[in-house]
Amino acid sequence: MCNCSVRSAPLLAGLLAVAVSGLAPGAARAAGFAIFEQGARGMGFAGAFTAQADDPSAIFHNAAGIAFLTGRQAYAGGTVIASTSTFRGADPFPGAGVTEKGDMGLRVPPVAYYTHQFSERLVLGAGWTAPFGLQTRWADPDSFTGRFISQEADLKAFSLNPTVAYKVEDRLAVGLGLDVRFSSVSLTRRVPVINPFTQKVQDGASVHLRSGTETGLGFNVGILARPSPDLSLGASYRHRVKVDYRGGATFSAIPTGSPELDALVAADLPLGNVPVTTSIVFPAIASVGAAYTWKDWTIEGDVNWYQWSTFDRVLLVFETRGDLSQAIALDYSNSWQYRLGVERPLTRIWTVRGGLFYDQSPAPASSVSPLLPDADRYGLALGGSWKPGRFWVDAGTWLVLGKSRSTEGQSRDRYDGTYQSRRLTLGVSFGYAF
Repeated sequence: MCNCSVRSAPLLAGLLAVAVSGLAPGAARAAGFAIFEQGARGMGFAGAFTAQADDPSAIFHNAAGIAFLTGRQAYAGGTVIASTSTFRGADPFPGAGVTEKGDMGLRVPPVAYYTHQFSERLVLGAGWTAPFGLQTRWADPDSFTGRFISQEADLKAFSLNPTVAYKVEDRLAVGLGLDVRFSSVSLTRRVPVINPFTQKVQDGASVHLRSGTETGLGFNVGILARPSPDLSLGASYRHRVKVDYRGGATFSAIPTGSPELDALVAADLPLGNVPVTTSIVFPAIASVGAAYTWKDWTIEGDVNWYQWSTFDRVLLVFETRGDLSQAIALDYSNSWQYRLGVERPLTRIWTVRGGLFYDQSPAPASSVSPLLPDADRYGLALGGSWKPGRFWVDAGTWLVLGKSRSTEGQSRDRYDGTYQSRRLTLGVSFGYAF
């Protein structure tokens, strides 16, 4: 079951380190913990928008695209994300008869963009996005069989993305942006102990870890070519960003019903707020795409690459309790996404679009856990636009189906079973051309 003992500090360190280092799942994410819902029009194309990039959300998809935008334009909105997840246990622990349900709630990552044309060739802009994030919660957290790994976890990552784009030729542009990443993490879980008098596992303590909002720096570049009015080709790259977190962990004893055991647990628990440091390297993203217009139809296909190999291990340091510090191997691999979208105008004002995507998981079976329930997933996208004039509204929705994912008996947490997840998203963006 668990290798737990009354002298629980080493175990506490290991489990907490796994929990913090595993800040990779989430209700809102592509495979891994990336969020690709960064503008409702792009969502309608299933995220295949690198080669078009013809609204202010190009700041995220392909910085070069804003070089073709005229005047001043603003574009903002958000995406409501609703997720469900199920875990079915396997032997020896938590057991083949165990079923657990996720309790993710709703998450609404925002987006906001602004572009300003300064000359025929030069356009500046800025974006505010949430390119990565996590939110995991499980129903009945006090009795959840995985509560010693995680009861609730949250990672927030926002980017301020000032961008400049230049039209080298009438049909060729390049773009460059600075990626200022703001991020924080939090985690709540239980600490297990074995009652030496009954030999049963009990909840010995609760631990809550929270960091401040920390900052990392990166950059992004893009190129967009329109060799003909019907064909558009694009490529973009967003560099990896490292964020160093400083925070604290607070441990609270949970009465076990045995005064002797309570005294032993209390003797092991750190007192007060223990300073903790760790870091996350958010992966680089590269994308290439091609879009073609034929009569009333526009079709685009994109291939995206995520450098998840940067997420190979995480070092957790307890500054005043070196015995709790630990390096945790995660062994993520680089992964691919394939996205295809189509669009057709119905009238001068109304346009509809749709698409499909496949998103490859970077996580090995050994890292799949209540904090890392990652799997390959397939998605169906639908969307549309209403644009009567300078003001317009875009909407897009995704149905995301995760493949059944087993730990294959390899769980590092010794918590084996199979995860299944689904997600429904609805994004709405409002635009205005000044």
